Amino acid sequence: MTLDSEFRQQTTKLIQETLELYKAAGASPRVGQVWDCKSVGDFLCGFFVGEMVGSALSAFQIVHKREPSGEEHLEIIELVENYSKEIKDFFAKFN
Repeated sequence: MTLDSEFRQQTTKLIQETLELYKAAGASPRVGQVWDCKSVGDFLCGFFVGEMVGSALSAFQIVHKREPSGEEHLEIIELVENYSKEIKDFFAKFN
């Protein structure tokens, strides 16, 4: 484990709070049409995961003033993966 505990805590909080915002807001009824996707829930799930990983990587760069190592990058992905069941269960409602 190479990420410092403060960064881990902040990233976990970001994931939790953002997922709660998505749950409260729902999804645009136009997602399938605009993005021409057959499985809206899968599309939104991938979008959310990408958003969380990207936001955490950007935060890492700002906080540490450098790119994350490969190991740090994987740890960031694992932080998001820790919520995979909750994320998948929520977005499956849109399929």
